[in-house]
Amino acid sequence: MSLLGKKRGRPITKPQFEEVLKKFLVFLKRELRFSEDIPLILIDDVEFAKKIQAFGEITDKNGIRVSYINRHPVDILRTVAHEYAHYKQYERGVIGSGHAGSVTENQANAKAGELIRKYANLHPELFEFVSIN
Repeated sequence: MSLLGKKRGRPITKPQFEEVLKKFLVFLKRELRFSEDIPLILIDDVEFAKKIQAFGEITDKNGIRVSYINRHPVDILRTVAHEYAHYKQYERGVIGSGHAGSVTENQANAKAGELIRKYANLHPELFEFVSIN
């Protein structure tokens, strides 16, 4: 007996997700009051998350990299929001350790949760999708 059940929902391709992401980035930019675009790279290598022990990071070139493979679109957007929240912290001069439970991680987690809930309320259709493979 499987505890996970059958996979149900609508499939979403990477190009379709990129359209969803574009709209979400406009939302994030407005909500976090960014005046410029932040470079974002989607990573489709499962080794990336293993290597950094996370699904996203801010790069040394002040961009953001996020793993999308085998993840639900809403989960990916939440990671993007989390990294954007860190970017906002850095913009204000707040540099954290990145360790679980640290003040900056807790703040980024809280802000990402707030942002994704707000966006998901505007776009409940996002929950109809299945993970991107």
